[in-house]
Amino acid sequence: MTIARLTTSLVLVAALCTQPLAAADLSKLKTWSGGATPMLRLKDLGGIQHDLTHYRGKVVVVNFWATWCAPCIKEMPSLQRLADKLAGERFVLLTVNFGEEEGKIMPFLDKLGVRFPVLLDRDMNATKAWVDKGLPSTYVIDGQQKIRYRVLGDFEWDAREVEDKIRNLLPKS
Repeated sequence: MTIARLTTSLVLVAALCTQPLAAADLSKLKTWSGGATPMLRLKDLGGIQHDLTHYRGKVVVVNFWATWCAPCIKEMPSLQRLADKLAGERFVLLTVNFGEEEGKIMPFLDKLGVRFPVLLDRDMNATKAWVDKGLPSTYVIDGQQKIRYRVLGDFEWDAREVEDKIRNLLPKS
C-alpha cells in the first residue's frame, strides 16, 4: 500500500469515527397520558431488591425486554451508552427481563457488553402491569415518580436530543 493510499484510508476512517450519532426518531418518544405509575419491586440478577419508590428524586428509565426480541437486542447498546453518559447524575436505568432464566440472560448480556441492572420478572406480573403493546417498552419517569414518556420498539437512547430531554427532567439541586 502506498503512503498516499494509506493517508487517504486514515482520513476516511477518522471522518467515519467523528460522524455524529444517528438522530433518534423523536416521534417514538410519546408523552405519557396513561395514568398513574405502576408499582415496580423486583430483584436483580445479583439478588438485590429494587423498588421504584426508592429512586424518588431521580429520573428513571425502565426498559422491558427479552433475549428473543430483535428490537430489544438492537437498542441495548444505546441504553448502555445513555447510562454511561448520565453516570454521576440523578439518573437510574433499570431493565426488566420478561420472565426468562438467568442461564439465558447472563450470556446474552455478556455478548452485548452491557452492565446495567437487570431485574427479573419471573412471574411476569410487573410486565403485565406496565406493558400493553409489546417489547421493548420503555418508560421515562421523573423525580416525582410520574411517567413522562413511553417508547414502543427500539430507539436511539443515546442520541443528543433524547439525552437533552432526559437532562431537562433531572432535578435541579
